[in-house]
Amino acid sequence: QLMPDVMHWLGIRRIDRFMSMSNMKHDALVQAGVDVVERVPIPADLVPPDASVEMEAKKAAGYFTPGVAPTAEDLKNVVGRDLEKF
Repeated sequence: QLMPDVMHWLGIRRIDRFMSMSNMKHDALVQAGVDVVERVPIPADLVPPDASVEMEAKKAAGYFTPGVAPTAEDLKNVVGRDLEKF
């Protein structure tokens, strides 16, 4: 809830391209009067392969995704990092 205050202190009233999966951040900005023009998904090539489990789980939990959220069945097919590699 305090994050939009920083935007106001900096004089930011509009964000043309907002890259965040967090609905809490987006909603806090909008409720504070900051105009968010476009939500941009995180580019797939910037997400490390071993983060796929977390990213898909976030989408399934309701975080922002421009596509369809994965189903419980889809999540069964997501494979993360092998534990032996730690």
